[in-house]
Amino acid sequence: MESEIWMTLHTARGANAGFLLWSIVAIWVAARFSSVAAEKGVNMVGKIICSIFALAVFGGNFVIGTLMMNSYIGHAMAFQMLKDTGVEITPMASGFVEYWGTVPATMPNAIGMVLGTSGLLIALAPLWFNTSD
Repeated sequence: MESEIWMTLHTARGANAGFLLWSIVAIWVAARFSSVAAEKGVNMVGKIICSIFALAVFGGNFVIGTLMMNSYIGHAMAFQMLKDTGVEITPMASGFVEYWGTVPATMPNAIGMVLGTSGLLIALAPLWFNTSD
């Protein structure tokens, strides 16, 4: 049974890699839109639209980061439930449970938050701050 949990974890890691790639591309698109809009001297409506898009990208990254965290925590919970039923789990599975814990995440980890926040700032800065100084 433990090997099946490991298999689903590694399958989920492939999806998580795709989500991370999507996050990076979405941040780049938001930053690029804002950069081009700032270069062209977009009006207030354009700034607001680009800002809403950047906030949506941040929100999407926040949700994806939280889902990725809960993917790992969910697998840790599965190992813990297996152990609670009396099945002996490997030291590696026990370490996994200790590392990730069994409390569902409500936000991405610190690295995910730094990535999302810096991406948001990179996208908003050209629109709202005078970069010609």
